[in-house]
Amino acid sequence: MLSRTQIGTFTAYPQGGGQAVINPVEMCPLEFSLSRKATQPLTEAILNQKLTLSPEETHEMNQKTKHAKNGISSEKTLYNKYKLASIKAKCTDDISRNLDILCQKGASSWLTALPLEEFHYTLSKQEFTDAVLMRYKHPIRDRPQICACSKANTIDHALSCAMGGYRDMRHNQIRDLEASLLEEVCKDVRTEPKLLPLTGETFKLKTTNTRPDARLDITARGVWNTVDKTFFDVRVFHDGNKSNSGPIDKVFQKHEAEKKRTYNSRVLEVEKSTFTPLVFSTSGSMGKEAEAFHKRIATLISNKRGTPYSDTISHIHAENSASQSSAQPSPPSEDTEEEQSNGATTRTATSTSYQDGLVICVDIMFMFSNCIVYNNFTL
Repeated sequence: MLSRTQIGTFTAYPQGGGQAVINPVEMCPLEFSLSRKATQPLTEAILNQKLTLSPEETHEMNQKTKHAKNGISSEKTLYNKYKLASIKAKCTDDISRNLDILCQKGASSWLTALPLEEFHYTLSKQEFTDAVLMRYKHPIRDRPQICACSKANTIDHALSCAMGGYRDMRHNQIRDLEASLLEEVCKDVRTEPKLLPLTGETFKLKTTNTRPDARLDITARGVWNTVDKTFFDVRVFHDGNKSNSGPIDKVFQKHEAEKKRTYNSRVLEVEKSTFTPLVFSTSGSMGKEAEAFHKRIATLISNKRGTPYSDTISHIHAENSASQSSAQPSPPSEDTEEEQSNGATTRTATSTSYQDGLVICVDIMFMFSNCIVYNNFTL
């Protein structure tokens, strides 16, 4: 059975680390109170029994309705923050840190986006189940115990192991996605561009990459200014590794600083261009530099298409998040025949009741997410 804390986590809003599974016992009193506030101006108009309203009275009622809606939004935000704080107060340090990670920008976009095939937001049942289990750092059922590199095949290891080339595939998927966004609004977009060869230049930082075959992930003109060239380098790290422990904001700053120490001086002094590191975590969240870049690209795209900025930035976050959630394959395994015959029992021996309850909740959410599209309605 799921504990009250685990149920509370699932009922929290996605940006607060939850799944937005509504608990009627908890939400009905709040929703009833908010509904009365939202309909109060209309109720007053009905009680006054006026057949027609003057333009001034209509304007006044509209302003009251708008003010009520803004108040409801503020109340829901405060309620969600209070609920998240109360959940974290009852959790262990590891779970609390994981909730902090899930609250980062973009980490939960794949949950709030409609599963539309046109934008590749659809997930199979297995992908959806695995993504939710990995979201809460819970073991995945029927996963081989031993990786081909002879180490324990945990989720943390599977997302970090270099064997099989999955890390490169994940990195290249993000790189190509960012390049496709740049191609719509920028000029001279290239992937894997080589840096100009050095002819005796020296740099203050010894960590600067001086190799003759040095290259970055993307280059484009017109990102920050009309003609200036900007270089980008993508990094995707797993926030569950020991080397990435500590506050998640500090971890992002560390990875961005490493990228800048390696390439910034050479790009500024030799290429006469600017450099922007694009750092992401396997949870779908991103660093401050990547967030600022996405805001800039969303502004350019929305101006070109004539679409609202909020829709554009949401679409960009959903694409990044969905691209990482749609495929997190595990490295090949080296299970022996005995492990293959007994592995299923061994792998599910711990927290079986919790995992069963979690998988049931995931199945319900997966079916509901499909109903949203097939029945043509949204929440």
